[in-house]
Amino acid sequence: MAKFGTYVLTASLLVSGAGAALAEDAKPAAPSLSDVLAASGITATGYVDGTYSYTSVSPPGSSSVDSNTFALNQASLSLAYTPSSGFGALVNAVAGTEACNGCYAPGYPGGASATTSSFNLLQAYAQYVAGKATLYAGKFTTLAGAEVAAPTGNTNVTRSLLFWYNEPVTHVGARLGYAATDQFTFTVGINNGWNVDSSPGSAKTYELGATFAPSKAFSFAGSAYYTAGDSTGGAKTLVDLVATFNATTAMTFIVSGDWDKQEFLGGGSASWWGVAGYVNYAFNDAWRMSLRGEYLEDQDGFVLGGTKNKVNEATLTFGYAPSKHFEARIEGRYDTYKPQGTSSTDATQFWLQALYKF
Repeated sequence: MAKFGTYVLTASLLVSGAGAALAEDAKPAAPSLSDVLAASGITATGYVDGTYSYTSVSPPGSSSVDSNTFALNQASLSLAYTPSSGFGALVNAVAGTEACNGCYAPGYPGGASATTSSFNLLQAYAQYVAGKATLYAGKFTTLAGAEVAAPTGNTNVTRSLLFWYNEPVTHVGARLGYAATDQFTFTVGINNGWNVDSSPGSAKTYELGATFAPSKAFSFAGSAYYTAGDSTGGAKTLVDLVATFNATTAMTFIVSGDWDKQEFLGGGSASWWGVAGYVNYAFNDAWRMSLRGEYLEDQDGFVLGGTKNKVNEATLTFGYAPSKHFEARIEGRYDTYKPQGTSSTDATQFWLQALYKF
């Protein structure tokens, strides 16, 4: 029996030694792409935004015009290397029916020519961080507005009237941001213009922005854009203000206002203004609601078809997010256009949106 035990022990040691040798010879698992990017300080994020929409427009003196469609609005991928100091860069590419300068909105009314296969660089810039200052050079999104081009940054499916008619979306140029304190930041910049990659003439657009957040409950943001006139067009001005109040951890109120002015080479000018209000409420971790109301006045008929016009808009959106990566949204919207001297036109919209984020 003693010999038998010795044999068993010897065999066990041999097997263990062979296993250890094999383990030493085995190659380690290859790192994943996310591991490689993380080790390099690069982040990769993106989203896919698809919708179904139904729209009914009731023109004066005729029956309503109905339409419905499915759309791949945006498929986006961002690669960023943005360290807290020194040089960095970000590239944000977008494909889909909203992928063109100035038209990042479902049902964009400006006659945008983007299709499902359209491609656009929403942002592509280099940056340099030195202390409290950050310098950007390239293409970046605007400072103006409460809503943004990416659907992941908005609480409604459709964009506001202010986003459509009053505000730029992208700029190409240089921008300097300075974080004076934890509560106050300041931004100045010069770029080619509004939603264009190059200047049509010698004039440049100047931007000025500031944000002030005295507490977690309140924040205020303001921006101004001015384009000097040249041989291709007159001067253009935008003043934008956004105030946010976090009443509770579940409820937020936002008020946004814009004033625009366009001057003409032959003399004269046109101005228009609008205001939007939002109430956002989270029922729980999965369900939320967003209510938006707006008023836009095109007092000189410049952006809404040649005659003085007033527009009222109301939108109600419910969102359901069963995970941090996915949200389904359902939305109803009603717009009333009231041109001076003619009957009003009403538009009713219904939207379903599926939004996946990674």
